[in-house]
Amino acid sequence: MKISYEFYPPKDLNYQKVVEEYSLLSSHGPRFISITYGALGSSQEKSVGLIKAFKENVGVEIVAHLTLVGKSKQEVSLIVDEFSDLGIKKIVALRGDVAKGSFVAHQDGFKNTAEFVDFLVNKNMEVFVSAYPEPHPDSQGFEFDINLLKDKTLAGSKQSISQFCFSMDEYQKLVNAMKAKNIQNDLTAGIMPIYNINSLCNMAERCGTKIPSEIINQFSDDPLQNEQAAINICIKQIYDLQAIGVNNFHFYTLNQSSLLNKIFQELELKQ
Repeated sequence: MKISYEFYPPKDLNYQKVVEEYSLLSSHGPRFISITYGALGSSQEKSVGLIKAFKENVGVEIVAHLTLVGKSKQEVSLIVDEFSDLGIKKIVALRGDVAKGSFVAHQDGFKNTAEFVDFLVNKNMEVFVSAYPEPHPDSQGFEFDINLLKDKTLAGSKQSISQFCFSMDEYQKLVNAMKAKNIQNDLTAGIMPIYNINSLCNMAERCGTKIPSEIINQFSDDPLQNEQAAINICIKQIYDLQAIGVNNFHFYTLNQSSLLNKIFQELELKQ
């Protein structure tokens, strides 16, 4: 079982607090951490700030997220050069969300994520891409998403991280489709521990992810019961994914360590 974590730049700019939360998880041996990247302006500066804080304090490998939306190729090139100067060699290449309406390519930018991947590979970056067990809200459906994953793979990406998903049927469909289309891309399952079921349901609706009722019904007004339910659900999901051949897991930490540490401790007890 190989693990990695995602962190995001905090609004209060307390980068040290995020590094401290990582330190509480570091003993579990992550192969890398990823740092998310905002689509516009100041959020980009915050991402760089968090990367610098990690670089100054811990030795873990950092994979930087980068979005193409709203950027020219020249702007992207300058950002990649800045990442390179920071010692970043790997990037999660994403289209990025648009503020309003449908995605429209920048007139001097990339028409799609596959073109973006090709550009980054030619900038000597190792590129991760997204994979979708359930269709992205802006996509034309599962087949569209799987063909895009193939295009991104042919453009040079060798690793993908999935959107979080709680349906093993949907994950199995993704794994089967990757095999059927001969997509040579190492799939990492994105795992979202359930910190708060209401917040998760709101997030899932924006992402196009379904939360099964049998999961929602395990939560109540009892914090201790909710925590144990979250632990049990996460561990079961890991076992179910391993049963279909997935053994790489990327945990969305939400900049918190407590719940994940309890999940890992129970996993170790069960092994």
